[in-house]
Amino acid sequence: MEIRIITPRNTVLEADDVEHVLLPAEGGELGILPGHITMVCSLGVGRIQVDLADGPVRLATSGGFAEVLQDRIIVLADTAERESDIDVDRARRARERAAERLEKRVEDIDMARAEAAFARAANRLEIAGPE
Repeated sequence: MEIRIITPRNTVLEADDVEHVLLPAEGGELGILPGHITMVCSLGVGRIQVDLADGPVRLATSGGFAEVLQDRIIVLADTAERESDIDVDRARRARERAAERLEKRVEDIDMARAEAAFARAANRLEIAGPE
């Protein structure tokens, strides 16, 4: 099975030896094996795991869409970072800023935006590994 993970900035992953893929679909985690039924789904904040013949690749994503065909998956992600590319210090700072905004609960702060920022930062830290 093949996979392409594309963001507005670049192609993050392109592989043709995919054994299994986990996607953070809006309705819950979605597992895909070769020969999967054709579908399109929206993605939320979470982990994309691509199991290749030589080992897994984990990525943090902030959402997007996936098209699943029997022998190919195309992910159009808002963002996607391999675990090795995540700047842990930057993600910690982003999580702290979002947590401060959520704690203050000031009228001029967009709470939904602060919650989304916190979720994205926490996801990046989880994918990057133990703190």
